[in-house]
Amino acid sequence: MALLKALRKEKGVITANTFQCRGFGLQLRRKYMGKRQTAGYSVRVVTVVVQAEQADDLFEYIFYQVNFDHPCPGLIYQGDLLAATPYTLPAGVQVVQGE
Repeated sequence: MALLKALRKEKGVITANTFQCRGFGLQLRRKYMGKRQTAGYSVRVVTVVVQAEQADDLFEYIFYQVNFDHPCPGLIYQGDLLAATPYTLPAGVQVVQGE
């Protein structure tokens, strides 16, 4: 995914994850206006864990990276974690070519 690659390359973030799920939104509601059924569509959820000092800067970076400044791009929010374990990649781990 382009966002995860950009986070790693431009911001050094390796604590990001993504998964796919079904979503519903305004664009879909307009398509089925007046009908009783709606169908979900495939969406991506991205989670990013960073230190509190980096959070605001990274929030703004993601906001513009995925075009949240345009109508109906999705949902973005920021909050405190209940718990997380910091980790780094072991020395000698190679980056996959082309990423």
